[in-house]
Amino acid sequence: MPTKVFVGTSGWTYEWNSEGTLSWYVENSGLNCVELNASFYRFPFPSQVKSWTLKGCGLRWIVKVNQLITHRFKLNEKALGLWRRFKELFEPLDKFVDFYLFQLPPTFTPKSFERLEKFVLECGLGSRFALEARNVMWFSREWVDWASRLGITWVSVDSPEHPKEIYSSNGLVYVRMHGRTFWYSHYYEDEELEEIAKKILEIKPLKSYILFNNDTNMLENARRMYSLLKRLFQRI
Repeated sequence: MPTKVFVGTSGWTYEWNSEGTLSWYVENSGLNCVELNASFYRFPFPSQVKSWTLKGCGLRWIVKVNQLITHRFKLNEKALGLWRRFKELFEPLDKFVDFYLFQLPPTFTPKSFERLEKFVLECGLGSRFALEARNVMWFSREWVDWASRLGITWVSVDSPEHPKEIYSSNGLVYVRMHGRTFWYSHYYEDEELEEIAKKILEIKPLKSYILFNNDTNMLENARRMYSLLKRLFQRI
């Protein structure tokens, strides 16, 4: 079975979007996925979620979970209550959401894995729970295997400070492209995109998600990566 490829950007309100709108992204980006990052900074209004649902129903979505849940309360009991409120807000969009992205703060280490595991089980998202670690202690096959046993999706990170490994959990690859020389401002050359694409090709996942978070360069890089991956996977 050929791999399904989803490529997008982390948000759409950047200078490359001449209108700064989701409609422009849908009509002009040439991409099939988008990461919602605004939800990390504040809970959206219900009217915003309904608007995104109407305008973005042709995309697959990844929703970044609010920082109060992951960074302020760090997945404790209060965080669980906030998560339920957050999830309820996104009910109109939920059928288009492939992942809810939980980004751990750098201070959240494997010493707290039991709290994380309890939170994961309480959420009941299964593979739609996407976990992005930021502390380097998490970056080992041991923790990727642990995530697979829990049934969640491990997020691979391409950044200046983390190991540049591509991991698959439960047949899914999800890579966030933050930049190599600098966070959020790197321009990925063709050789770098090909390196990542070939690693994904070797894994042969059921689905691959590659999201670019390198600001002004994200649209061009995402388009080139999408074209490259489609070409490579057609050869299988």
